[in-house]
Amino acid sequence: MMNRFTLNKFMMNKLAILLLTGSAVQAAVVRPLDEMKVLEISIAQDALTRIKVQDDRILQVFGNAGEYVLETDDYQGQIFIRPMPSLEAVSSKTISLTLTTEAGYTQDLHLLPKKQVPEALILQINTDPNKNEKLASTPLLREEVEDLILALKEERIPLGYKEMPINLIPLNEPYQRMREIQGQKLRGLTYRIQNNTKEPLILHEAELANSLNLNRPLNALVALLIPKKTLTSGEGVDLYVVARAH
Repeated sequence: MMNRFTLNKFMMNKLAILLLTGSAVQAAVVRPLDEMKVLEISIAQDALTRIKVQDDRILQVFGNAGEYVLETDDYQGQIFIRPMPSLEAVSSKTISLTLTTEAGYTQDLHLLPKKQVPEALILQINTDPNKNEKLASTPLLREEVEDLILALKEERIPLGYKEMPINLIPLNEPYQRMREIQGQKLRGLTYRIQNNTKEPLILHEAELANSLNLNRPLNALVALLIPKKTLTSGEGVDLYVVARAH
């Protein structure tokens, strides 16, 4: 089962904030964030590891909930992860995570639990003058994303947005696009997912994002909300997507 952490009041209940003292983390590992690679990092087998993106905030976490315990710090936009106790004796077991950030970055991680002192993992965004200038000119706020998702759910058009025409010709997408609204920085899309099979259909955020090409070009996808993840035969649900407008 996929687990997803989202700093969004519509996507999950807020987890308890964990504050660490300076003595809790002995050192930090700094790695450049690279969306084209999977970063392999050793983490403490029996302690919390802090993960932070420098000058950004972690928005979502995709992974297998049975492999780790996750705590969040909503104020700092960072997470704390610890391998499940059942994995402590299996040092070769890799935890696979995908992080997305408020600025639109995505990073795949392979975390290898080992018997070691806990070290914070700091992901450093590479300095690309052109990209940084563009991101600086169009900053994203968490409230903007939350408000747009609420507008999609309530089928209304927020101030500064316009409704885009939906092409009557079927799009090359596995699900029906019902609605699209667009502003200067963000666009909101509503898809209808219908289970036309006789078996239950289980929906996963990462699989839906890939099937709908929601992160093309890279960093386009900002947030994705599935109100119901298991559909019985004949049941349908609306999927709400927030993506960058450009």
